[in-house]
Amino acid sequence: MTTHCINVFKGLRYSTGGEASFCCKSEMLLDDKDGNKCRIYTHDFNEPLNGKLATEIRTDLENGIKHANCKQCWDEESAGIPSKRILDNKNWGPKYLNDKTVEPAIVELNLGTLCNLKCRICGPWCSSRWVEEFFTIKTEGNNPGPDAKENYMLMVKNWQGNYEDDSPAWEHIEKSLPYLKQIDMYGGEPFLVEKQWKMLKRSIDLGYSKDQILHFNTNATQFNPSHIELLKHFKKVLISLSIDGIGKRFEYQRHPAKWSLVENNIRKFLSLQNNNNNIHVSACLTVSTLNVYYLEETLKHFAHIGLGYSINILHRPPHYNIKNIPKEIKQEITEYYALLLEGMTDLYMREKIQHVLDFMNTNDSDGSSWNEFFVNTKLKDSYRKENFKETFPEFCKLIDECSHEFP
Repeated sequence: MTTHCINVFKGLRYSTGGEASFCCKSEMLLDDKDGNKCRIYTHDFNEPLNGKLATEIRTDLENGIKHANCKQCWDEESAGIPSKRILDNKNWGPKYLNDKTVEPAIVELNLGTLCNLKCRICGPWCSSRWVEEFFTIKTEGNNPGPDAKENYMLMVKNWQGNYEDDSPAWEHIEKSLPYLKQIDMYGGEPFLVEKQWKMLKRSIDLGYSKDQILHFNTNATQFNPSHIELLKHFKKVLISLSIDGIGKRFEYQRHPAKWSLVENNIRKFLSLQNNNNNIHVSACLTVSTLNVYYLEETLKHFAHIGLGYSINILHRPPHYNIKNIPKEIKQEITEYYALLLEGMTDLYMREKIQHVLDFMNTNDSDGSSWNEFFVNTKLKDSYRKENFKETFPEFCKLIDECSHEFP
């Protein structure tokens, strides 16, 4: 079935604030059978999967109806990009696709907002490092309520503390350990969350780990040998390094990370992969307005050092979505890559870049979002003492040539 998705039967995602949805591409938050919003602190893992909205979405997809909850996948598929739905269906295969039992087997845990970076495409909803800057710089659309700052910091507190504390969140995770086939760890920065390592040790002690797949999405600034040792006890471990550029362009996008430290950690992770058959390391490059012009530069570097990679398309915030780049600039980017792709012998790289271009060109741009990109960039440059024009000179030249002079 063209709309079938394994995640509506087996998937569950918890945001940094503890809200439940099917996966990271979902547009809607799940509720229970009584219509109450589900959170990891108040509901066990089975309740959101069997709630009102989950049942509605599941029924629509099984009847061939493209539910609005899954808009991001439909958008990517319309551009010819293998969406998360398609990739997850393929990865899990017929055994799980034909199993219509509703149970939490694939769970993504965004373990609060504790983080040591404040990436340009992020905000306080995912990084504690962002809070001070976010509430200092006032931009269009930045109108948080009076308790927002405290609520953002609470997202750190709710996932922290001693593992022995009576935290419903960790109780619900441990209760579901026997059923979990894959656990995706996000943050914040997941490698900084001490409680998760105690939870994983618990899974090892109980004998579940040998049948479990772990997936970490990390900013590549953390490498703790004692934590890494635990990973050797799991069936498979996938480590995705969030790297959106190299050198000064990486540092601009992933402030205040240092490229030299990340390069050193990449070597450590690759060595870990080479010495352990169950551990697989790759880069995950999130494409945004900031880096779309520099994909070849980054992907060639990955290929040169033997680091596999995947491409993630950013949908929000809109001012970083490449669909919202003005039409004439999109055309210049497309023509620029057309020349590069013509002589490109790396077919995988060629395919990935073409997917990005197809997605970028599927819609007309949103003029207000492009203006917001200018405003946000200028304000953040001033606050951080950085300079977009100096860091991305070729892209800025292209913008200027298209009569969109960068301030």
